[in-house]
Amino acid sequence: MRIKSKRLSGLILCAIAMSLPGCEPSGTDGEAKTVKGEDLVKKVSETPTELVFYVCVNGWTEEQFMSTYGNQIKKKFPNYTLKFIPQKDAQTLPSVITSGQTIDILITSIGLTSNFLLAYEMQDDISGLIKKYNYDLSRLEPSTVDIQRQLAGGGIYGLPVSTTSAALFYNKALFDKFGVPYPRDGMTWDEIYALAKTMTRTDNGQQIKGMTMSVQHLMQLNQLSAPHIDSKTSKAAFTVDSFRQAFGNLTRFYSIPGNGLLNNQYNLVSQQEPFYKDQNVAMFAALSTTARVFKDALDWDIVQLPVYKEKPNIGPQSYPTYFYLSKGSKNKDAAFQVMSYVTSDEFQDFIVRDGYSSILKNQASIMNHFASNDPVLAHKHVKSLLPEKFADPTEKTKYQAIADKEMLAALVDIASGKDENTALREAEERANKAIEATKK
Repeated sequence: MRIKSKRLSGLILCAIAMSLPGCEPSGTDGEAKTVKGEDLVKKVSETPTELVFYVCVNGWTEEQFMSTYGNQIKKKFPNYTLKFIPQKDAQTLPSVITSGQTIDILITSIGLTSNFLLAYEMQDDISGLIKKYNYDLSRLEPSTVDIQRQLAGGGIYGLPVSTTSAALFYNKALFDKFGVPYPRDGMTWDEIYALAKTMTRTDNGQQIKGMTMSVQHLMQLNQLSAPHIDSKTSKAAFTVDSFRQAFGNLTRFYSIPGNGLLNNQYNLVSQQEPFYKDQNVAMFAALSTTARVFKDALDWDIVQLPVYKEKPNIGPQSYPTYFYLSKGSKNKDAAFQVMSYVTSDEFQDFIVRDGYSSILKNQASIMNHFASNDPVLAHKHVKSLLPEKFADPTEKTKYQAIADKEMLAALVDIASGKDENTALREAEERANKAIEATKK
């Protein structure tokens, strides 16, 4: 009976510490590892510790941090004191670093990782901690790990907490008004392009746009897996065929008469707000999490992002948010326990109910609870927020921010009348100069 009790205790601890490999209940070695892991986790978890968090999204409040992450973490680790530093005014990341304030965990999407974690050299390889606590990476959706392996050159800087992808939102009222059938799952980009042309029109003096989009995000998650930067040469890859195809697929929508950029300028606000505030845009393609912004502002729904006809089963890439361990942390073991916990079944079930997509490899049952706490999302076609199969992830190097800036500048140039080949070549040249300057 004593042996069975010890095994049961070990199994329970494994679920808490995410130490599944090495927690085998059978055999003397497995039992020894379990006891050792139990002692390690207990010692770390019961030691009073302050952990400092920084979320790399402007406008996040402490209340938002606590409701999304902090309250659950505090419940799990009552001996930890959580300190949240908002990104605003004088508390930008550079100013926080300059002040001498230590950050333990940096929370950011893969798209902003280069802007924050890498730009300020805060990254720290957690491979040693993964081994120390026998953390099982195979529980995670594989691309979330592959992205980190690419980023860290075989190592790993952070663990994912949630993911998103890209989807197509549409204004049902506009389609109903003009008697046009709604978009459907599985439509190709060519079909959506034709639909955007149909929906772009003038109605009682008001310009109705067929489709706007978050170009930066759609290119980062492009289904052709075309990278912005060649990781081997650290040079922009804008003139590579796959990138040109992915980019041209999006820019053609802005050539539809009446659907162009406002004043030949591009920013996400001008693409997003007309959809749910002015309600004069029929379709909006963006990150799946954008659904949380719309709520019940208009009569809307979701379908999968359109596909390339030559790749009918490939959706956009995964776009995870990670908990990164900061290089300057003085409480790395405690921070790692938190990072492990947010990938647990328990926490994933909690965050899924609030409308965030799970990062677990086996998520069929847990996603049945998706958005159950959100009365608006719960009645939408939420299964379309993620593709059935993610495209292979493209490497996001520390020069991603430079590439994004020049790519969007090329979009504006094209909208202003410059031919696409010239715009991409010139953007590539500017990006390479900026990258070389950064290296120096």
